[in-house]
Amino acid sequence: MPIWTIAKYEIIRKLRTRYVLLIQFLMPLLLIFILGSALSGVFKVEDKVLNSVKVDILQSDSGALREGFQSFLASQETLKHLQTHVISTREEAIQRLKDGESEFAVIIPVNFSAQVQAGKAAQWEMIVGHDYLKNLTAQMVFRTYFDKVNQIQAIQITSRTSSLEPLKQVEDVSSQRADANPTMVHVGQLAASNSNYTAMQYYAASILVMFLLYSGMITAFSLQNEKVNHTLSRLNGMPIHEYQILLGKIIGNMFLSIGQVAVIIGATKLFYGVDWGSQYLTLFLICLCMILASMSLAIVVMLLFQSDSTIAVTFQTGIMIMTFLSGGFTPLPDGFLKQVGSYTLNYWGMQSMFQLMLGRETTIVAHHLLILGCMAIGLSLIAFLVYRKGGYHE
Repeated sequence: MPIWTIAKYEIIRKLRTRYVLLIQFLMPLLLIFILGSALSGVFKVEDKVLNSVKVDILQSDSGALREGFQSFLASQETLKHLQTHVISTREEAIQRLKDGESEFAVIIPVNFSAQVQAGKAAQWEMIVGHDYLKNLTAQMVFRTYFDKVNQIQAIQITSRTSSLEPLKQVEDVSSQRADANPTMVHVGQLAASNSNYTAMQYYAASILVMFLLYSGMITAFSLQNEKVNHTLSRLNGMPIHEYQILLGKIIGNMFLSIGQVAVIIGATKLFYGVDWGSQYLTLFLICLCMILASMSLAIVVMLLFQSDSTIAVTFQTGIMIMTFLSGGFTPLPDGFLKQVGSYTLNYWGMQSMFQLMLGRETTIVAHHLLILGCMAIGLSLIAFLVYRKGGYHE
Protein backbone atom coordinates (compact mmCIF):
# COMPACT_ATOMS: atom_id res chain seq x y z
CA MET A 1 0.00 0.00 0.00
CA PRO A 2 1.23 3.55 -0.68
CA ILE A 3 0.83 4.52 2.97
CA TRP A 4 3.29 1.90 4.20
CA THR A 5 5.72 2.61 1.37
CA ILE A 6 5.78 6.31 2.25
CA ALA A 7 6.14 5.43 5.95
CA LYS A 8 9.08 3.12 5.18
CA TYR A 9 11.00 5.73 3.23
CA GLU A 10 10.21 8.38 5.84
CA ILE A 11 11.86 6.20 8.49
CA ILE A 12 14.89 5.51 6.28
CA ARG A 13 15.33 9.19 5.49
CA LYS A 14 15.09 10.21 9.14
CA LEU A 15 17.58 7.58 10.29
CA ARG A 16 20.11 8.96 7.81
CA THR A 17 19.78 12.44 9.31
CA ARG A 18 22.27 13.03 12.12
CA TYR A 19 20.42 15.81 13.91
CA VAL A 20 17.32 13.60 14.20
CA LEU A 21 19.34 10.87 15.92
CA LEU A 22 20.94 13.46 18.17
CA ILE A 23 17.71 15.20 19.20
CA GLN A 24 15.42 12.21 19.49
CA PHE A 25 17.76 9.61 21.01
CA LEU A 26 20.97 10.99 22.51
CA MET A 27 19.96 14.38 23.91
CA PRO A 28 17.12 13.03 26.11
CA LEU A 29 19.45 10.51 27.73
CA LEU A 30 22.05 13.20 28.36
CA LEU A 31 19.52 15.59 29.93
CA ILE A 32 18.08 12.84 32.15
CA PHE A 33 21.56 12.01 33.43
CA ILE A 34 22.52 15.65 34.08
CA LEU A 35 19.28 16.69 35.78
CA GLY A 36 18.83 13.43 37.66
CA SER A 37 22.37 13.56 39.04
CA ALA A 38 22.52 17.29 39.80
CA LEU A 39 19.12 17.50 41.52
CA SER A 40 19.08 14.16 43.33
CA GLY A 41 19.25 15.90 46.71
CA VAL A 42 16.03 17.82 46.04
CA PHE A 43 14.02 14.58 45.77
CA LYS A 44 15.76 12.71 48.57
CA VAL A 45 13.48 12.06 51.54
CA GLU A 46 15.40 11.46 54.76
CA ASP A 47 14.82 11.84 58.46
CA LYS A 48 16.35 14.79 60.26
CA VAL A 49 17.83 14.57 63.74
CA LEU A 50 15.93 17.13 65.81
CA ASN A 51 18.20 18.71 68.37
CA SER A 52 16.61 20.29 71.42
CA VAL A 53 15.72 23.97 71.12
CA LYS A 54 16.56 26.62 73.70
CA VAL A 55 13.25 28.35 74.38
CA ASP A 56 12.61 31.41 76.56
CA ILE A 57 9.21 31.45 78.27
CA LEU A 58 7.50 34.62 79.47
CA GLN A 59 4.30 33.49 81.18
CA SER A 60 2.32 36.46 82.46
CA ASP A 61 -0.88 34.43 82.67
CA SER A 62 -1.79 33.19 86.16
CA GLY A 63 -5.15 31.66 85.24
CA ALA A 64 -6.47 28.12 85.02
CA LEU A 65 -4.19 27.11 82.14
CA ARG A 66 -0.95 28.01 83.87
CA GLU A 67 -0.59 24.78 85.84
CA GLY A 68 -1.48 22.62 82.85
CA PHE A 69 1.07 24.41 80.69
CA GLN A 70 3.78 23.88 83.32
CA SER A 71 2.95 20.16 83.35
CA PHE A 72 3.18 20.10 79.55
CA LEU A 73 6.65 21.66 79.65
CA ALA A 74 7.76 19.20 82.34
CA SER A 75 6.65 16.10 80.42
CA GLN A 76 9.39 13.76 79.21
CA GLU A 77 8.55 14.05 75.53
CA THR A 78 8.56 17.84 75.64
CA LEU A 79 11.91 17.89 77.45
CA LYS A 80 13.40 15.84 74.62
CA HIS A 81 12.81 18.75 72.22
CA LEU A 82 12.78 21.90 74.36
CA GLN A 83 15.16 23.45 76.89
CA THR A 84 13.06 26.10 78.57
CA HIS A 85 14.24 29.18 80.42
CA VAL A 86 11.95 31.58 82.26
CA ILE A 87 12.39 35.30 81.54
CA SER A 88 10.70 38.39 82.88
CA THR A 89 10.31 40.79 79.92
CA ARG A 90 9.81 40.72 76.17
CA GLU A 91 12.87 42.92 75.67
CA GLU A 92 14.98 40.33 77.48
CA ALA A 93 13.70 37.63 75.11
CA ILE A 94 14.64 39.66 72.03
CA GLN A 95 18.08 40.46 73.41
CA ARG A 96 18.79 36.83 74.27
CA LEU A 97 17.81 35.82 70.74
CA LYS A 98 20.17 38.41 69.28
CA ASP A 99 23.01 37.28 71.55
CA GLY A 100 22.47 33.63 70.65
CA GLU A 101 21.66 32.64 74.24
CA SER A 102 18.26 31.32 73.11
CA GLU A 103 16.79 30.08 69.84
CA PHE A 104 13.08 30.66 70.27
CA ALA A 105 10.79 32.63 72.57
CA VAL A 106 7.16 32.32 73.67
CA ILE A 107 5.23 35.14 75.33
CA ILE A 108 1.92 34.27 77.02
CA PRO A 109 -0.34 37.29 77.67
CA VAL A 110 -1.86 38.06 81.06
CA ASN A 111 -5.46 37.26 80.15
CA PHE A 112 -4.86 34.11 78.12
CA SER A 113 -6.78 31.70 80.38
CA ALA A 114 -9.62 34.17 80.83
CA GLN A 115 -9.99 34.61 77.07
CA VAL A 116 -10.03 30.86 76.49
CA GLN A 117 -12.54 30.37 79.28
CA ALA A 118 -14.81 33.01 77.75
CA GLY A 119 -14.53 31.44 74.32
CA LYS A 120 -12.88 34.53 72.88
CA ALA A 121 -9.86 34.89 70.60
CA ALA A 122 -6.65 34.19 72.49
CA GLN A 123 -3.13 33.85 71.19
CA TRP A 124 0.51 33.66 72.20
CA GLU A 125 3.38 35.57 70.67
CA MET A 126 6.19 33.47 69.24
CA ILE A 127 9.50 35.09 68.40
CA VAL A 128 11.54 32.99 66.00
CA GLY A 129 15.30 32.68 65.89
CA HIS A 130 17.77 32.26 63.03
CA ASP A 131 17.58 28.47 62.59
CA TYR A 132 14.62 27.44 60.41
CA LEU A 133 14.61 23.78 61.51
CA LYS A 134 14.68 24.69 65.21
CA ASN A 135 11.94 27.26 64.72
CA LEU A 136 9.83 24.61 63.03
CA THR A 137 10.56 22.09 65.80
CA ALA A 138 9.51 24.49 68.56
CA GLN A 139 6.38 25.56 66.69
CA MET A 140 5.28 21.97 66.15
CA VAL A 141 5.83 21.06 69.80
CA PHE A 142 3.78 24.01 71.03
CA ARG A 143 1.15 23.29 68.39
CA THR A 144 0.28 20.05 70.22
CA TYR A 145 -0.62 22.10 73.28
CA PHE A 146 -2.54 24.65 71.19
CA ASP A 147 -4.65 21.91 69.63
CA LYS A 148 -5.76 20.77 73.07
CA VAL A 149 -6.48 24.34 74.18
CA ASN A 150 -8.54 24.91 71.03
CA GLN A 151 -10.52 21.79 71.81
CA ILE A 152 -11.22 23.03 75.33
CA GLN A 153 -12.19 26.45 73.99
CA ALA A 154 -14.66 24.79 71.61
CA ILE A 155 -16.18 22.98 74.58
CA GLN A 156 -16.52 26.30 76.40
CA ILE A 157 -18.26 27.93 73.45
CA THR A 158 -20.60 24.98 72.92
CA SER A 159 -21.55 24.47 76.56
CA ARG A 160 -21.71 28.20 77.36
CA THR A 161 -20.40 27.45 80.83
CA SER A 162 -17.91 29.28 82.96
CA SER A 163 -16.77 26.15 84.78
CA LEU A 164 -13.03 25.67 85.05
CA GLU A 165 -13.20 21.88 85.04
CA PRO A 166 -12.68 21.48 81.26
CA LEU A 167 -9.57 23.64 81.47
CA LYS A 168 -8.03 21.27 83.96
CA GLN A 169 -8.15 18.51 81.35
CA VAL A 170 -5.11 20.07 79.72
CA GLU A 171 -3.16 19.45 82.89
CA ASP A 172 -4.54 15.95 83.27
CA VAL A 173 -3.60 14.97 79.71
CA SER A 174 -0.18 16.58 79.94
CA SER A 175 0.72 14.75 83.13
CA GLN A 176 -0.26 11.27 81.94
CA ARG A 177 2.53 8.72 81.69
CA ALA A 178 3.88 8.20 78.19
CA ASP A 179 3.75 4.42 78.52
CA ALA A 180 0.07 4.44 79.47
CA ASN A 181 -1.36 6.70 76.77
CA PRO A 182 -0.18 8.28 73.49
CA THR A 183 1.98 11.33 74.11
CA MET A 184 1.01 14.79 72.93
CA VAL A 185 4.39 15.10 71.18
CA HIS A 186 5.37 12.43 68.70
CA VAL A 187 8.17 12.47 66.13
CA GLY A 188 7.56 10.20 63.16
CA GLN A 189 9.76 8.92 60.33
CA LEU A 190 9.39 9.81 56.69
CA ALA A 191 12.35 8.06 55.12
CA ALA A 192 11.02 4.70 56.23
CA SER A 193 8.28 5.07 53.68
CA ASN A 194 9.39 4.32 50.13
CA SER A 195 6.46 6.07 48.46
CA ASN A 196 8.29 8.74 46.50
CA TYR A 197 10.13 8.80 43.20
CA THR A 198 13.81 9.58 42.74
CA ALA A 199 15.25 12.44 40.72
CA MET A 200 16.19 10.01 37.95
CA GLN A 201 12.63 8.71 37.79
CA TYR A 202 11.18 12.21 37.84
CA TYR A 203 13.33 13.57 35.02
CA ALA A 204 13.18 10.35 33.01
CA ALA A 205 9.40 10.78 32.81
CA SER A 206 9.58 14.55 32.32
CA ILE A 207 12.20 14.46 29.56
CA LEU A 208 10.51 11.54 27.80
CA VAL A 209 7.22 13.44 27.65
CA MET A 210 8.91 16.64 26.51
CA PHE A 211 10.88 14.98 23.70
CA LEU A 212 7.85 13.07 22.48
CA LEU A 213 6.34 16.50 21.88
CA TYR A 214 9.55 17.59 20.17
CA SER A 215 9.17 14.63 17.81
CA GLY A 216 5.97 16.35 16.68
CA MET A 217 7.97 19.46 15.82
CA ILE A 218 10.39 17.38 13.74
CA THR A 219 7.39 15.80 11.99
CA ALA A 220 5.99 19.25 11.23
CA PHE A 221 9.35 20.24 9.70
CA SER A 222 9.32 17.09 7.56
CA LEU A 223 5.80 17.78 6.29
CA GLN A 224 6.65 21.40 5.55
CA ASN A 225 9.88 20.50 3.72
CA GLU A 226 7.89 18.46 1.23
CA LYS A 227 6.23 21.72 0.23
CA VAL A 228 9.42 23.78 0.24
CA ASN A 229 11.33 21.24 -1.85
CA HIS A 230 8.34 20.88 -4.25
CA THR A 231 8.29 17.10 -3.81
CA LEU A 232 4.73 17.26 -2.52
CA SER A 233 3.45 18.50 -5.89
CA ARG A 234 5.09 15.52 -7.61
CA LEU A 235 3.58 13.14 -5.04
CA ASN A 236 0.17 14.72 -5.60
CA GLY A 237 0.62 14.12 -9.30
CA MET A 238 0.87 10.38 -8.73
CA PRO A 239 -2.21 8.15 -8.40
CA ILE A 240 -2.11 8.52 -4.62
CA HIS A 241 -4.71 10.16 -2.46
CA GLU A 242 -3.65 13.26 -0.61
CA TYR A 243 -4.53 11.77 2.80
CA GLN A 244 -2.36 8.71 2.06
CA ILE A 245 0.71 10.90 1.72
CA LEU A 246 -0.03 12.61 5.02
CA LEU A 247 -0.82 9.38 6.86
CA GLY A 248 2.28 7.68 5.49
CA LYS A 249 4.57 10.37 6.78
CA ILE A 250 2.74 10.54 10.12
CA ILE A 251 2.89 6.78 10.62
CA GLY A 252 6.61 6.75 9.74
CA ASN A 253 7.29 9.39 12.38
CA MET A 254 5.11 7.56 14.90
CA PHE A 255 7.25 4.44 14.51
CA LEU A 256 10.35 6.56 15.03
CA SER A 257 8.80 7.96 18.21
CA ILE A 258 8.01 4.45 19.42
CA GLY A 259 11.65 3.57 18.84
CA GLN A 260 12.59 6.68 20.80
CA VAL A 261 10.43 5.50 23.70
CA ALA A 262 12.02 2.04 23.64
CA VAL A 263 15.54 3.46 23.63
CA ILE A 264 14.92 5.96 26.45
CA ILE A 265 13.09 3.51 28.70
CA GLY A 266 15.57 0.70 28.03
CA ALA A 267 18.68 2.85 28.43
CA THR A 268 17.50 4.60 31.59
CA LYS A 269 16.53 1.28 33.17
CA LEU A 270 19.79 -0.41 32.18
CA PHE A 271 22.31 2.38 32.79
CA TYR A 272 20.60 4.76 35.24
CA GLY A 273 18.62 2.24 37.26
CA VAL A 274 15.26 3.94 36.65
CA ASP A 275 12.31 1.89 37.87
CA TRP A 276 9.44 2.34 35.44
CA GLY A 277 7.17 -0.03 37.33
CA SER A 278 5.95 -3.41 36.15
CA GLN A 279 3.03 -2.44 33.87
CA TYR A 280 4.88 -1.96 30.60
CA LEU A 281 1.75 -2.33 28.49
CA THR A 282 0.13 0.57 30.33
CA LEU A 283 3.37 2.55 29.98
CA PHE A 284 3.27 1.90 26.23
CA LEU A 285 -0.33 3.14 26.06
CA ILE A 286 0.66 6.33 27.90
CA CYS A 287 3.48 6.94 25.43
CA LEU A 288 1.19 6.11 22.51
CA CYS A 289 -1.28 8.77 23.68
CA MET A 290 1.54 11.30 23.89
CA ILE A 291 2.74 10.35 20.39
CA LEU A 292 -0.79 10.67 18.98
CA ALA A 293 -1.16 14.10 20.59
CA SER A 294 2.25 15.16 19.30
CA MET A 295 1.50 14.09 15.71
CA SER A 296 -1.86 15.86 15.86
CA LEU A 297 -0.15 19.06 16.97
CA ALA A 298 2.32 18.62 14.09
CA ILE A 299 -0.51 18.52 11.54
CA VAL A 300 -2.31 21.52 13.04
CA VAL A 301 0.79 23.72 13.30
CA MET A 302 2.08 22.73 9.84
CA LEU A 303 -1.24 23.53 8.17
CA LEU A 304 -1.69 26.82 10.04
CA PHE A 305 1.84 28.20 9.53
CA GLN A 306 3.88 28.18 6.35
CA SER A 307 7.46 28.88 7.46
CA ASP A 308 9.91 26.70 9.41
CA SER A 309 10.78 29.55 11.76
CA THR A 310 7.14 30.11 12.72
CA ILE A 311 6.62 26.40 13.25
CA ALA A 312 9.75 26.19 15.42
CA VAL A 313 8.79 29.20 17.55
CA THR A 314 5.22 27.95 18.01
CA PHE A 315 6.27 24.44 19.01
CA GLN A 316 9.16 25.44 21.26
CA THR A 317 7.14 28.11 23.04
CA GLY A 318 4.23 25.74 23.62
CA ILE A 319 6.46 22.88 24.80
CA MET A 320 8.45 25.09 27.18
CA ILE A 321 5.32 26.63 28.69
CA MET A 322 3.62 23.26 29.15
CA THR A 323 6.79 21.71 30.61
CA PHE A 324 7.20 24.56 33.08
CA LEU A 325 3.55 24.62 34.18
CA SER A 326 3.49 20.84 34.61
CA GLY A 327 6.58 20.92 36.83
CA GLY A 328 8.77 19.28 34.23
CA PHE A 329 11.79 21.42 35.08
CA THR A 330 11.28 21.39 38.85
CA PRO A 331 8.33 20.39 41.05
CA LEU A 332 5.98 23.32 41.60
CA PRO A 333 4.36 24.07 44.98
CA ASP A 334 0.60 24.02 45.32
CA GLY A 335 -0.96 27.17 43.94
CA PHE A 336 -2.21 28.88 40.81
CA LEU A 337 0.59 27.68 38.50
CA LYS A 338 0.12 24.06 39.50
CA GLN A 339 -3.63 24.33 38.89
CA VAL A 340 -3.00 25.76 35.41
CA GLY A 341 -0.47 23.00 34.76
CA SER A 342 -3.15 20.35 35.25
CA TYR A 343 -4.60 21.40 31.86
CA THR A 344 -1.43 20.49 29.94
CA LEU A 345 -0.44 17.31 28.12
CA ASN A 346 2.84 17.15 30.00
CA TYR A 347 1.12 17.06 33.37
CA TRP A 348 -1.08 14.06 32.62
CA GLY A 349 1.68 12.26 30.76
CA MET A 350 4.10 12.69 33.67
CA GLN A 351 1.53 11.93 36.37
CA SER A 352 0.45 8.75 34.57
CA MET A 353 4.06 7.55 34.52
CA PHE A 354 4.59 8.52 38.17
CA GLN A 355 1.60 6.42 39.21
CA LEU A 356 3.17 3.41 37.48
CA MET A 357 6.56 4.07 39.07
CA LEU A 358 5.01 4.25 42.54
CA GLY A 359 2.92 1.12 41.98
CA ARG A 360 -0.42 2.84 42.49
CA GLU A 361 -3.74 1.07 42.18
CA THR A 362 -5.00 0.26 38.70
CA THR A 363 -8.00 2.60 39.08
CA ILE A 364 -5.73 5.58 39.79
CA VAL A 365 -3.51 4.82 36.79
CA ALA A 366 -6.58 4.28 34.59
CA HIS A 367 -7.99 7.66 35.66
CA HIS A 368 -4.84 9.50 34.56
CA LEU A 369 -4.58 7.48 31.36
CA LEU A 370 -8.23 8.16 30.51
CA ILE A 371 -7.78 11.92 30.78
CA LEU A 372 -4.57 11.80 28.72
CA GLY A 373 -6.32 9.65 26.10
CA CYS A 374 -9.24 12.08 25.88
CA MET A 375 -6.83 14.97 25.33
CA ALA A 376 -5.03 13.03 22.57
CA ILE A 377 -8.30 12.13 20.85
CA GLY A 378 -9.47 15.74 21.11
CA LEU A 379 -6.31 17.00 19.43
CA SER A 380 -6.69 14.33 16.74
CA LEU A 381 -10.20 15.56 15.97
CA ILE A 382 -8.93 19.13 15.73
CA ALA A 383 -6.17 17.99 13.35
CA PHE A 384 -8.76 16.18 11.22
CA LEU A 385 -10.96 19.27 11.01
CA VAL A 386 -8.02 21.52 10.11
CA TYR A 387 -6.91 19.04 7.45
CA ARG A 388 -10.42 18.85 5.98
CA LYS A 389 -10.43 22.61 5.63
CA GLY A 390 -6.88 23.18 4.34
CA GLY A 391 -5.67 19.88 2.90
CA TYR A 392 -2.06 18.79 2.44
CA HIS A 393 -0.89 20.24 -0.84
CA GLU A 394 1.21 23.10 -2.22
